[in-house]
This record gives sequence, C-alpha cells and structure tokens, in this order.
Amino acid sequence: MIPFNEFKGIEVSGRNVLGLVQAFGQFKSIASQILLAEGLGRKGSDGLVVVDTQSWYPFDAFLRAFARASQQMGDSVLHQIGVSVMKTVEWLPTIKDVKTMMEAMDASYHMQHRKNGRPMWDPTTGHIKEGIGHYKWKPRPDGSMEVESNNPYPCAFDKGLLFGGMRRLNATGSILHDEMSPCRKKGHASCIYIVRA
Repeated sequence: MIPFNEFKGIEVSGRNVLGLVQAFGQFKSIASQILLAEGLGRKGSDGLVVVDTQSWYPFDAFLRAFARASQQMGDSVLHQIGVSVMKTVEWLPTIKDVKTMMEAMDASYHMQHRKNGRPMWDPTTGHIKEGIGHYKWKPRPDGSMEVESNNPYPCAFDKGLLFGGMRRLNATGSILHDEMSPCRKKGHASCIYIVRA
C-alpha cells in the first residue's frame, strides 16, 4: 500500500470523508471496513463507520482509503466518490454556473484541506498554501473548458468530481478525460479533462 508520507500534517474535511461513505450506497459495510482500517472515523454500535463532518482527518490515511477502494472496487467507485463528495462539500457562494465553478475550484479544493491545523485557503487574502497540488482551468477556443488536475487524488475521482459539480448545478454537458495528455494513472503528475457545458 502506498504510504503517502509526504502529506503528513495535512488533513481533509469530514465532509469529504462522508462523501466516500455515501458513494458506496448499500455497500456501506465495505466503505466502513476501508475507512476503519485506515483509522478514519469511529465504529458505531452497528459496526459501521461514523464520520463527523465537522472533524478533520489525516489526508495520507484518506488517500490510502482511495487506494484500497480502487483495489477492491475499481475506477467506477472512485468516480462515484467524486460525484458523492460534490453533494456533501461546502461550496463557495460565488459558484453559480460551470464557469464560476471552474474559477473557484482550486480555492474550494484547498478550503477542504488544512495544513498544521490551518486552512490551506484563506478567503480574506486569497492565499493558497502549497502541498496538495492544484486544479487549473482555462477556456478553449471551441467554448469548452480545460481542467488540469495535478493533485494526489485518483484520475477517476476527479472526473467524478467535475461530473458531480455539473449535476449539483443542474448543468448539462460532458466531461472527457484527454487521452492524448499525460495521466496520473500512468505515473504522470497530472491529468487533463475537457468540460463542455
């Protein structure tokens, strides 16, 4: 199992962890096994994991939980986790459509994480702390948007995250993984997605 030691001291919001649990739907027992094995959440009286959405959890353990989920269930569950996380995370009030979602995505991502007990995005200054990668976007001449994800989350999760964001906005369109670009699944640092809305 990959240790993700470079992320010691970084934590992820309990809302993100809850998104992982909810993605498993009726298979919550599998999510519970995965999270509890990584020390995330606590075991409830029914034996299932209990996640406090107001708490913060070790990011390295959360990433190991993703690796376990991928090994046991494959990319489809990682995609579903991304969709589910977008239902549970706190959104910035500036997000009104797909374009403003893209503009806020990197800040929103950092808002869901903290380093040494402090949020990785400061809304008063706009300052972002480094250490977990980024989401970068740009418009394309054909009217679509290009999103580069160079963070430690799995490729299928990020595609699900984008899809979940569009669903939350009731937007129609498509998200394609750019197969001509490098991919984290193949050992590269980033992936590129084409978003058409």
